[in-house]
Formats: sequence, C-alpha cells, structure tokens
Amino acid sequence: MRVGVDAQIAEVSHAGIGQFTAALSKWLPLVDRETTYVSLRPSHARDFSVPGRWWWDQVTVPRLVRRERVDVLLKPGFSGPVRPSVPTVVVLHDLAARLFPEQLHRPSAWFYGRWLPWTLRFAARIIAVSEYTAAEAIRELKLPSDRLRVALQGVEQPFPTTTAAQQAALAHFKLPEKFLLHVGTLEPRKNLTFLVRVFAQFRRRFPSYDLVLAGSEGWLAGDVRRAVTQHGLDEHVRLLGGVNDVELQALYHQARVLAFPSWYEGFGRPPLEAMAAGTPVVAAVTSSIPEVVGQAGILVNGYEEGAWVTALASAAEDEERRRHLRRLGRDRSRQFTWERTARIVAKVVHEAVVSG
Repeated sequence: MRVGVDAQIAEVSHAGIGQFTAALSKWLPLVDRETTYVSLRPSHARDFSVPGRWWWDQVTVPRLVRRERVDVLLKPGFSGPVRPSVPTVVVLHDLAARLFPEQLHRPSAWFYGRWLPWTLRFAARIIAVSEYTAAEAIRELKLPSDRLRVALQGVEQPFPTTTAAQQAALAHFKLPEKFLLHVGTLEPRKNLTFLVRVFAQFRRRFPSYDLVLAGSEGWLAGDVRRAVTQHGLDEHVRLLGGVNDVELQALYHQARVLAFPSWYEGFGRPPLEAMAAGTPVVAAVTSSIPEVVGQAGILVNGYEEGAWVTALASAAEDEERRRHLRRLGRDRSRQFTWERTARIVAKVVHEAVVSG
C-alpha cells in the first residue's frame, strides 16, 4: 500500500502542526514497514496564505495523489480535499478559529473556522489530537463518532539540550538567572495580558525574576505590549519573538517555571515539552491541558490572580516542591512518545483503506 503524506507544513513551521507532521514523516515508515509512505511537497518550500492554502489542499495535493498513485491520503493538518479520489485521513488539531473567529484576520477566520471544518465531512477518518478535541468535534461539528479517532502528540525523549547551547542562548538573549517562561503565539486565547498582571504581583515578592514570552506575534498582540507598559514592566518582560529549536530547548531547561494560563488548547505542546525538560508547569484547568499535564504540574482552577501568584511562587521557589514536580513531569512526559502516536495513525490509515 502507498500512503501520501502532505508534508508541506513541516518545511516552513516548527510550531505544533509542523512538529506533528515532521514526527509522523519520520516515524510512520519505522512502525509500518510494509507500507510505503510518500511525502507530498511543493516544488519549493514556502508558506501559504489562505488562497494559496486552499489551492494546495484542493488542487495541487489531489494532483500529486494521482501522480504518485497513492492508495490513501494523510493530511496531518488543515483541510482535506472535498473531491478525494482516494480515502483521506485528516488530523484535527483544534477548533480555535471556529470558537474565537474575532481573534483572526477575516480570511483566516473563514478558512480555518468555517471551510476547514466543513471539509472534514469528506474524510474517511478524522484523527483528533486529544479526547477534548474529539468531543468538541462531535459537539460543535456534528461529526460521527465512528469516524473519529484520538492520537495524542508525542515529545522527543530524552528531551535534547547541551550546556553549551543553554549558555549560548542565555547569552544571546541576556536573560537573568531566574525567569518565568511562556511559549506560544502572542494571541488573545493565550491569556497573556492576565499573565502580565500576575507577574506584576509575583515580582513584588520576587524582584529578581523576569517574564520571558517566546513566540511570534499573532493577531492583537499589541494588547500584550500595552499591558507590559501599563504595569511598568518594559525592562522585565522579554518578548523574544520566534525562537529556533536549540534556543527553545535551552529556555525550557533554564526557566524556573512554565506559566501557561491559556483559555483554550487543542492539545498544548509547551506543558509537555517543559515536563520533558524537567521544568515545573503551572497551567490552567481548561480544554485539553489536564489531559497533558495530569497530576504532574500545578493546575490552577480559574483566573484569580492571587491563586496564580501562589502557585507560581510554590513552583519557582519551594525547592522540595520543585524536585517533586520535576520528577513527576519527566515521568509523565515519557507516556507521550512519537512512536506511539505513529502506531495509532498507521492503524487509522489502514482502517480508512478498508472502509473505502
């Protein structure tokens, strides 16, 4: 059997969907050796705007499917073709664009919030990256449960780092010895203006700390910058923008705590990566986050600033609690392997062929 894997996004993005696609491209041939996996890529690496994305998904990929004579198409992200010539398996990462359309540019809100969910009806199987996302797909999109499967994401084990890389990254960014870390796009659903307010209180107790925000700026990111200035924290909240893999690994290892107050996550990679690096996690009890963190981090119920300050202080400054969280986090992260993810995806791909 020949399986076509849409691998375009892995060439241009190291964010969640790009990492997911790259990991599947690596692991599927290893766990399913009797199947041939064919990467479907554009002639040159580039990202796509919404019109370009639509053309790639609906015109170019179907052409590549016919040219490569594949028996099934795997779409690790974005929309599936509405006129598939072979059974298609689409991975659903979240419904953020559908639930929060006001947080995106209008074309993106339409494509990811309306068009993409509509195309799922033409897929033979849909893989959700968490039980939470699967339940949302059934509730919000009315997708039949018999076509839905769940494959949690994985993380590289052991989580890579080197002392030299850590030191180089810290020297490059000129970070203090102690800092709280957030990883993710600067956008409203990440709840970063709240985190800035919490950090303002936290820093009154622990003035040696900075807050580091690692991630590219999304729609309405200006709200975060204004909050930083409003609280007089311009010198102590570091907006690093997008960082490369080595820098990110170093940041995880050097941070005292990963602070993750997001309102909504389809999976939530940063808490998993932080746990794999042995960094304590303080996160919100929302959406899929408890599925990832379990009992291995401090999950805060609600958004009362004092409760968050207390949780962050415990994870950052209580050495006994830190040792406990570091051990629990590493143990928890070992349950999330890319090999396990790939085996589930391979099984679903074979199901799709049988179902026609």
